Amino acid sequence: MINSVYYEKVVALDSGTHCNLRFDAALRDLEFARCYTAVPVAAHEFIFAAHEYPIVFTRGEDALLRPVVLLGMRSAENLYVNAAGLWEASYIPVLVQHYPFVIDSASGVSVDEQSAALSYENGELLIDAEGVWQPALDAEAQFLQEYQLQIADTEQMVRQWDELGLFVPSEASLSFSGGGAFELRDFYVIDEALFNQLSDEVLPSLFKSGALRLIYQHLESLSHLPRLLNISAVREAENQQKLNAGQKSQMPEGIFARKLEAHKPMLKARPSEDPSVQEDQRKQDELKKLAEEKIRVAREHRERYAQGEAEIPVEVPVIEPQSVLAPVEANPVPVEARDWKKAVPVWVWGLLALAILVLIWSVRGKHDKAPAKVQATAEALPVIKAEAKATTDTVEMVRIAQGSFEMGSKKGDPDERPVQRVKIAHAFEIGKTEVTQGLWKSVMGRLPESLSFKSCGDQCPVESVSWSDVQEFIGKLNAQSGKKYRLPTEAEWEYACRAGGNNTYCGSDDPDSVAWYGNNKIGKTPHPVATKAPNAWGLYDMSGNVWEWVDDCYQKHYRGGESDAKASCERVLRGGSWSNEADTPRASNRYKRAANERLNNNGFRLARNL
Repeated sequence: MINSVYYEKVVALDSGTHCNLRFDAALRDLEFARCYTAVPVAAHEFIFAAHEYPIVFTRGEDALLRPVVLLGMRSAENLYVNAAGLWEASYIPVLVQHYPFVIDSASGVSVDEQSAALSYENGELLIDAEGVWQPALDAEAQFLQEYQLQIADTEQMVRQWDELGLFVPSEASLSFSGGGAFELRDFYVIDEALFNQLSDEVLPSLFKSGALRLIYQHLESLSHLPRLLNISAVREAENQQKLNAGQKSQMPEGIFARKLEAHKPMLKARPSEDPSVQEDQRKQDELKKLAEEKIRVAREHRERYAQGEAEIPVEVPVIEPQSVLAPVEANPVPVEARDWKKAVPVWVWGLLALAILVLIWSVRGKHDKAPAKVQATAEALPVIKAEAKATTDTVEMVRIAQGSFEMGSKKGDPDERPVQRVKIAHAFEIGKTEVTQGLWKSVMGRLPESLSFKSCGDQCPVESVSWSDVQEFIGKLNAQSGKKYRLPTEAEWEYACRAGGNNTYCGSDDPDSVAWYGNNKIGKTPHPVATKAPNAWGLYDMSGNVWEWVDDCYQKHYRGGESDAKASCERVLRGGSWSNEADTPRASNRYKRAANERLNNNGFRLARNL
C-alpha cells in the first residue's frame, strides 16, 4: 500500500497566535519526508519529474485516480532522502519544496509547527507583532492556492483518461534469497497497448488539451522503476549486514574461542588431487577473470564520460567487486557493512538484471486487464550498470498522432513565411534522439571517415554526413531490421518539434533548457544526446546539437507542408547546432545545403510510417 503524505503537527496560520513568526529557509530539513513512499504532483511537474522518478497513479477513498511520484518500493520508504536529511535528486516535488507550508482548503495555508525552519527569533518575518501577514507569507499563500487549482485541473484530466479505460492496476514485488520480501500494491499505470488502440477521433482532443504529452511523459517515466527496485535492494542489503554485524558484536566473548596450540612449522599448501576440488578451483578462476573484465569495462565507461559536461543524472553507481572472489556458499557469512561492495558474486548481477527485465516486461509489456504483477528474485545486491551497445534493435521511436499546427513564423526569415495551418493527416513515428555514432557504427560497420568528433563517444550524434550518406544508412538499416525507416518531412519535423505548443524553440522559450548551442557556451563540440530537457512529446535535441536533414527539397517561397519530389536538389536542414548562436535553433528556422555536402554540425533523426 502506498502511504499518503503526512506531516508531524499541521496547524492553520492564525494572525493572533502566530504573531512574530519567522521562517529561515537555511534550516529547512527534508527529514520529514523520509517516510513518504509517494508524493502527489500536478500536470506541469510531469516534464521535470519524469526524468528522475516513476510517475504512477493511486486511487483515493473517493475512487478518483491521482498522479504521484514513486519514491520507494515499500510502505514508509523514501529512497531519495539521505542520512543527512538532504534530497538526492535534482528535481524536488513542489509539495516537498514548499515545506513547512501546507495546502489547507479552509484557511488557505497551514504550517508544520515541528519544522526547525519556523521560529520566533530568526529568519524572514511572516506575521508581524500586530498580526499582519507580511509579503513573504502572502506570496506563499497565493502560490499554494494556485497550486491547489492546478491539482484540481490535473485530477479532471486524469478522470478523462480513466473514463477512456487506459489504466490497469499494477504491483511490484521483490524477494531476497536470504529470506524476506516486500510487495508494493494499489498503484495504476497507463496500458500502452490500450493507449495505442485509441481511435483517431479521440486523439485530437487529447492533443489539444495537452493530455497527449503528459501520457507520453508518464510512459517514459516508468523506465525508472527498475532503478528504484535496484536501490531498494541495495538498501536492504546494507540494513541486513548492519543487523548481522550488530548481532555478532553482542555475542558473549569466547563463544568461538579455541585453545591456542603450540607453535608448529608452517606447511606449504599442495594442490588437491580431488577432481571436485579442482573443478571448484577452475570455476573460481573463471569468475575471477569475469570480475576483472567487468572492472576494466566499468573504468573505461567512467573515463569516457568523465570528459562530458552533462551526464544523465542519478545513475546507479558502478560497483567494483574485489579482484579475487571467495567461493560461493549456500549461506554466505555476512561481511562487515563497509565491505559489502566487495562481496558481490558475479552471478548475482546477472540474476538481478534478469529480475529487472521481468519488472519492465510486467509493467509495460503485458496489457490485459488483470493486475500486472511484477515478481523479481534478487540477492539484495547492486547491479553493475554496463554501457549499452547500440544495435538496430535499439532505435527508440516516439509515436506522433495526426493533427494540425501553425507552421512557420511571422518574425523569422523570409523563407519562414507566411505562417500556414498545416494538417498532418497520418500518425507516424520519429526518433527520440538524433542518430548516434553508436547506431551508425552498428549499421554501417564503422564510423564515417569524415567524422570530426570521434572521441565524443557512441552516445554523441553522428555528424559530417551528407543527405546522400543518410540515404545509404537508411537503406542498410531497413535491410537489417526489416522495417521502413526514412527521414521526416519538413512539416513532420516542425510538427513534432512544436509538440502541440508554440514555443520559440523545440519545447521551450529558453534555449538553454533544451538545446546545445553557441561556441562560447558549450565549447566547439556536439554533446551526448538526451542530456538536455525533452520537448512535451519526449523528443530530445530537436533544437541544437546538430542540424538535422529532412527529406524535402528546399523551396525559397515557403509553401508549408508541400514538397517537390526531385532526384537532385538542395535539401532542407532543421534545428540548428552546437556551432550556432541562440537565434538559429528556433523551431521555424530553415537551412539548405547540397545533398552531397558534409559538415561537422550536420546530422539527422529517423522517421517511420505507422
